Amino acid sequence: MRRAEIPAGRGATVRLEAKLIDAVTRADVEAVREWRRSEQAARQSRLGVKGGEVGTNRLLSRLRHLLNWAVAEGHLDETPFRRGSVSVVKLEGSVEGGRTRRLNAEARESELLLAHADPLLRALIVAALSTGCRKSELLSLQFTQIVRDEKGQARWLVLPATKTKTGETRVIPVGPRLRGELEMRRQAPDGRDHPPDAYVFGTETGERVKDIRRQWEDAVLRAHGHDPSRVRGRLTAESRVTYGAIDLHFHDLRREFASRLLESSADLHDVQMFLGHAAITTTSRYLRSTPTRLERALNRMEQAEGFAQDSHTDTKNDQPAAPDEEAADGRNLLN
Repeated sequence: MRRAEIPAGRGATVRLEAKLIDAVTRADVEAVREWRRSEQAARQSRLGVKGGEVGTNRLLSRLRHLLNWAVAEGHLDETPFRRGSVSVVKLEGSVEGGRTRRLNAEARESELLLAHADPLLRALIVAALSTGCRKSELLSLQFTQIVRDEKGQARWLVLPATKTKTGETRVIPVGPRLRGELEMRRQAPDGRDHPPDAYVFGTETGERVKDIRRQWEDAVLRAHGHDPSRVRGRLTAESRVTYGAIDLHFHDLRREFASRLLESSADLHDVQMFLGHAAITTTSRYLRSTPTRLERALNRMEQAEGFAQDSHTDTKNDQPAAPDEEAADGRNLLN
């Protein structure tokens, strides 16, 4: 936002950071929008994805927040985003529809992703589908954050407030599948257990991995039958187009976990606790009801009213397993 180029008169431009805050006008705000769009056009960003028009909205939202803060603190009398009670600078609401991408069960998308992932990415995929944690939360996870029982088995992940988006500690139960992955990553190449401060989803020696973008792109492309090609480390134009058409982000695994949880008849508040949303309204907007959940709700209603079962959905195994009575924090389990 600070480096956005805005007109300065006589065909010249100046960075937004060089302008006094009480001199910022509506025209300047619109200039920031157009500058951002031109920047993204140069990067061939797609409309409606992070970094495209949605990214432009995020930039303007921050500028609006800054100017509103300046008004509240007495540095400005009014914000260029409004004229009286009327909003004069609007964001592009048409691109803000909630993302709904799910893994394709019929195409075995989940299995194919795991089959084409390297060991680190495979473990991360399993963790995301088992906990709903954000990528940053998983990459920052250290062995000291794993709580084990008297048998040495992983039972809980404790995400401290300093590592969560909401700034609140979150405790998440560990299921059998994730427990197996954690056990495989427990030892260093020399056969000894990693020290407590080593990163669970790090290098073989426990050092932190900052990003998995390349591994993720390659696994997604291979899972869909495309052999990724790169030039100087970047996907070629053909591979970028194919990857964009597949339209699968690592963050979609978080939604997949939450949707599966909701479909298993979990309470919406349980989903909120797993995802770590500060407000349940965020969970509701983020998730919405899934078609499978709606179908099962209809089945339950019709069964209660005496209608014959006529559905492709098998409701016999819909009930989640009973929570462990020895669980340390029942708020994070399915009720």
